[in-house]
Amino acid sequence: MRRDLPKKFNFFTFFIIFLSFLFSSCGSSKIKPIPDAETQFEIAKGEFQKKHFTEAVTEFRKLIFNYPGFAKIDSAQYLLAMSYYKNDEYPFAIGEFKKLISSFPSSSLADDASFMIGKANFELSPKPSLDQAYTHYAIEAFESFLEEYPQSDLAPEAKKLLSQAKNKLAEKAYKNGELYVKLKNYKAAMIYLDEVLTEYHESSWTSWALYQKGEVKRFQKKNGEAKEFYQKVIENYPESKPAKKAKEKLEELK
Repeated sequence: MRRDLPKKFNFFTFFIIFLSFLFSSCGSSKIKPIPDAETQFEIAKGEFQKKHFTEAVTEFRKLIFNYPGFAKIDSAQYLLAMSYYKNDEYPFAIGEFKKLISSFPSSSLADDASFMIGKANFELSPKPSLDQAYTHYAIEAFESFLEEYPQSDLAPEAKKLLSQAKNKLAEKAYKNGELYVKLKNYKAAMIYLDEVLTEYHESSWTSWALYQKGEVKRFQKKNGEAKEFYQKVIENYPESKPAKKAKEKLEELK
């Protein structure tokens, strides 16, 4: 037995050394050096350019957390918000765009962020029959953007989207008025129709609102007032469908 002892001892010692080497190698392979700010920015931007937006969010967050004083931190914040936007995560995008404006108000990207707040809310805006809270938020954001940055290259698109958002609210108000006309609740109908004419007078629903007001007056046997509304439709919107219907009603009243 004494002769076997050195062999067992040598084998055991070799086994321990082997395990130590194995585990130390595995452990060291997991340790990755932290990239510098510029490298991390390029990694995050690369994920964004490849349209890997979930991964881009992770990488931009690493950069912002580890290097808050980085020279391009406003760009990182903007691209973080855009990553959420491109991933259809609009509420998160809105929060990050607002953070850019509050943290870096003098950034050259502040106007872009202001515009994108409106656009993200516009994306959340549902069809007219549903609640229009996000449509109102979009309108507020676009109006604020146009007031703050009237010379921005994004101003024409902001005006276009603003018009579409208001048109959606006009449609909702008109549909409500039309419904109350059918229900013969003329007082409520006139409130909604007047809302179209006063709040959204530039919308495509103005001619229809005038026509429906003429209908209300006709149903109330106030033919003189009805004729006035029909005539306004014909004079102001001569090529419109409501104008054609207004002419028919005027013929009936004769």
